Amino acid sequence: MAIDSKIVQKVVSRANGYCETCGGNAHESMALHHRKLKSRGGEDSVTNLIWIHHGCHNLNTNSIHLNPAEAERKGWMVGSWQEPAETPFVQPDGSIVLLNEDGTIHHLGGKDGEE
Repeated sequence: MAIDSKIVQKVVSRANGYCETCGGNAHESMALHHRKLKSRGGEDSVTNLIWIHHGCHNLNTNSIHLNPAEAERKGWMVGSWQEPAETPFVQPDGSIVLLNEDGTIHHLGGKDGEE
């Protein structure tokens, strides 16, 4: 079943032409990634989806699916017990945010790796 086009539009708009994990320019080889995997009960929602390069998704050495522990640390993948809307997400510049259902972000302050 296809993801609702309004949800896709909000996710792509939030990404603003960039991959939401590496920060590189978006191009024709992009993917929607479920932070809480469908197999873990994840839904098609704006807070649960991110717009990323196919390579960042599951092809490159540092991809989400080849490095799940790092992806979980950064909020790019969340556990079955977690709610994506309540789980911090690390943006490419290291900013820590929450993803909102309306397609906006809420900055939590700080950067990934700071004490």
